[in-house]
Amino acid sequence: MKNPLREFHCRGALVYAVLKLSKSFPQEPTIFTTENRELAEEVATMLAELGAIVDIRRDLHRLKGDTEVYSVAIEHENTRQLLQEYYHLGRSPLTKDFVERSCCKAAFLRGLFLAYGSMTNPEKEYHLEINALTPMFAEEIHALAVQCGIRFKMARRKGCEILYIKESEQIEDFLTLIGASTSSMKLMEIKVMKTVRNHVNRTTNCETANLGKTISAASAQVQDIRFIEQTVGLSYLDEDLQELAKLRLENEAMSLRELAAMLSTPISRSGVNHRLKRISETAEKLREQGVTAPETE
Repeated sequence: MKNPLREFHCRGALVYAVLKLSKSFPQEPTIFTTENRELAEEVATMLAELGAIVDIRRDLHRLKGDTEVYSVAIEHENTRQLLQEYYHLGRSPLTKDFVERSCCKAAFLRGLFLAYGSMTNPEKEYHLEINALTPMFAEEIHALAVQCGIRFKMARRKGCEILYIKESEQIEDFLTLIGASTSSMKLMEIKVMKTVRNHVNRTTNCETANLGKTISAASAQVQDIRFIEQTVGLSYLDEDLQELAKLRLENEAMSLRELAAMLSTPISRSGVNHRLKRISETAEKLREQGVTAPETE
């Protein structure tokens, strides 16, 4: 995330979020691991402002292909104890002093998402979530987010409480709130593109379906006309049907509107459709009477 926090109290709120929801800290040196080197360096810098000596290590055991994973840790036990006391860490409720300002609430949510959150590729689905660890933290974070206009939903997964958002507009608002305006804009662009793509697909599918129906209907019409021609001859048809029957045989792929325009006395599309139905009814009556077409060699 390119938009660094400038105010010390906001930076403190971000660090508070990272430390408060750590699964291992302060009992163990490691605070959190991340694939985001900038985040690791930002948190380390903020902790250094509080006087902590912070180590950033490249975790060789957790390499994911070409992606490096960084561990942020504080080895000195005394420092960890001082941070625990300063930030009131542990499973106690959130300390309101660190998230009193609106800007600090946003910074706190930013820290949570960067360290313990994830977002699915919006090309596939809209889903953003944060691991809130316990029901107590989940409830408190949910209430804090509501104050910022964000409404998470809650679920339980593998013994942990998960806060999540599936509405694209809420995800956009959340990303903007925590300073990821560029990501929010990209999400909007993707959503617009998906809307356009879906519209095009629906239109194409509709046109394809209509084309399929037209071809299927024309094929049936040609079969009926050929049946009549081979059994009793086209002269068996009423005069107003004979010309259309010949035109259909000669132009199997032509639309009803095009056939209508080619008649010696043009008629409407519905008129052509009515006449073709009369031809099909004639063929069906002949079949019911037992008339059969001669076998072709």
